[in-house]
Amino acid sequence: MDHLDFLDICAILLGISFTIAKLDAQGRKASNFPHVAAADFARWQNWTTSIYRLGSSLCFLRVLFHQAWSLYLSRHPVHGPAAPRTLVYPALAMDAAFLGVLAATFIRSSRARALRRELSIVLAPLTPAQVAALAPEKQGEAANEGD
Repeated sequence: MDHLDFLDICAILLGISFTIAKLDAQGRKASNFPHVAAADFARWQNWTTSIYRLGSSLCFLRVLFHQAWSLYLSRHPVHGPAAPRTLVYPALAMDAAFLGVLAATFIRSSRARALRRELSIVLAPLTPAQVAALAPEKQGEAANEGD
C-alpha cells in the first residue's frame, strides 16, 4: 500500500460495518419470524442485502482505486504548480461517486429499517411475552385445538 488517507480509513471502516450488516440480514431466516409473511420477509431481506452490498463494494473499490491511482501518479510525475485536469478529474469522480453512494446507502438503509419496524421484524432475541404479543392469533388457534 502506498498510503492511506482519511477517506480510505473511513471507507475501510464503513465497508466492514456494511459487510457485517449485509451478512446479518442474509443470515436471518423467515422461520424465525412466523408473524411476518414469507414474501414480506424476503422483500425486506433482499432489499437490505442489496443496499449494504452496494455500499460495502464501493467502499472497498474506493480504497483499491486510491492505491492504484497513487501508484499511477507516482510513475507520472507532475511538473508545474498544479496537476493537469486529466489527472485530477478521475480522483474527483471517484470521491464524488463514493460520497454519493455512501449518502444513498445511509438513506436507503434507514428506509429499510423503517420497513423492518413496520413488519415487526425484531433482530434482538425476543422475550416470551414479546413472542406472544406478536403472534396472538396462533395462541388462540392453539387454545381452540386443545378444547
